[in-house]
Order: sequence, then C-alpha cells, then structure tokens
Amino acid sequence: MSAVFDPGPAASALADALKTGRQLVELPVEIRPSTLSQGYDVQDRFLALLDEPVAGWKLGVGSPKGKRDTGLDRAIAGRVLTSRLHRSGETARLPNRAPATVEFEICFVLGRDVEPGAVSGSPMVAVSAAHVAFELVLSRFVDRRAVGWPSFAADNAAFQALVLGEAVDPARIGEIAGAVVVSADGKEMAGGLVGDDAIDPVGALSEMFAHARERGITLPAGTLVSTGTLSKPFTVAGHGADIVARFPGSALRIRTSVPEMPDLATP
Repeated sequence: MSAVFDPGPAASALADALKTGRQLVELPVEIRPSTLSQGYDVQDRFLALLDEPVAGWKLGVGSPKGKRDTGLDRAIAGRVLTSRLHRSGETARLPNRAPATVEFEICFVLGRDVEPGAVSGSPMVAVSAAHVAFELVLSRFVDRRAVGWPSFAADNAAFQALVLGEAVDPARIGEIAGAVVVSADGKEMAGGLVGDDAIDPVGALSEMFAHARERGITLPAGTLVSTGTLSKPFTVAGHGADIVARFPGSALRIRTSVPEMPDLATP
C-alpha cells in the first residue's frame, strides 16, 4: 500500500524560496508531487503558509497548442496574491535577477459568487468587467518546465505579479489581441498570438470554473481571473525594464525593478 502524499514539506520549501528569492533546481524526490492533484494540494498548503490575501486566479499553458504539446486537458491555475497586484504605471519589484516572463492578458472580474458547478452555458454570465493585464511569470524553480507540471502547479503556476489595466468592452477582445504590440525599454518585443498558439479568454474562464468545481472552491464576487497570454511571451532579466503594451486607443504600463546583487540557485 503506497504512502499518503503529504504536501507540507514541498509547500514549506516553496514558501522559503519565495520569501528569500532564491530559486530551487527541483524539489527532492521524496517530497515531490507526482500528479497534478498532488501539485494542487501543495499549492493549497503553500498559499496557506504565506497567509496572504488572494485577489483571484491566473491561468497558464492554456492554448490549444500548449495543451496538445504537454498532454494537459486544461490550463493550470494559480492564485493572484493581493500584495503582488499592481495598477498600470506602477513598479513591480522582482525578487531576483532571473528571467521574468511578460504576458499580455485579459483579466475578468466576477460580478457574483460562483459556487462549484453553478454556471452552465457561457461563463460570461458571471462576469462584471474585463480588463487588460500583464502577468509577470517568475518561478521558484530555475527552469519551471523542466521540473514537470505537478511541481509547476505546486509553485502556484509560477505566479509573480499581475498588472491590472483599464476596463475594456469584452466585444473588443479579438480586436485588442490582434493589434497589441508589447515593448520593453522602447524595443518592440512581441505582438499578438494567432491560431493554435492563441488563448481563448472565454474558454479559459470556463476552464477556471472547471478547476474550481473539481477542487470544491467557491469563487466570490470580485474575484479576478487572468486567462493566459494573448501576446508572444518574452523575458526580461538582470535589470529593471519599462514595459508597455499598446493597443487601439490606449496602453498598459509596468516598470520592473530588481535587487542590486543576483541571487544564486540552491541545489
């Protein structure tokens, strides 16, 4: 009979890595989750150890190509910490000089409580607003993909920060996705994704509701759900950067700052 998985030791290791800014190569095999369900159990304990308010959720690896290449049947979910939620034009402090991935996204705001399994049909019936957003992705692992998807889920899906921009008409999401251009320090870095590389924000929201149903989670009114990247992801590393996404009629901005000295990976 196999031993029952204890998410506590892995959660403690990840909480320590987050607090110190030092990245891990991997979790020791004896405490490492081996399934996505175990990974989410670690994530739950990890967030409990941090004991910080949660503003909502973020989704990753959710494009048709991403799911096909990884064998996942839906996007991987992580929590958005209120302390790491920024408004357009603010500065986000990164914990180290490791590469941070920049993603331009659509973030929905729920207008009512959503209990597990309560929404059928279009998930937009539960949405009160849609905003443009940046997600900054920075894992507690040196290589978030090399450690496997259960560890990625355990690590709160590599969430670092969410930058919330202006509200937009949901009917304009396609137009914005097709026209967005993201730059860093004045250099154009990315445009919108197309085809199987592109996220469907509404479909991603449905996947968030499926995750909540499976985990028995009620999503309160006001919950943010950032649905995955609409732009080609790129990284900034080693220095602060001024990042701007321009789309018809407006722009979204964030500045990153980094520590003076780099942090080294721990074995």
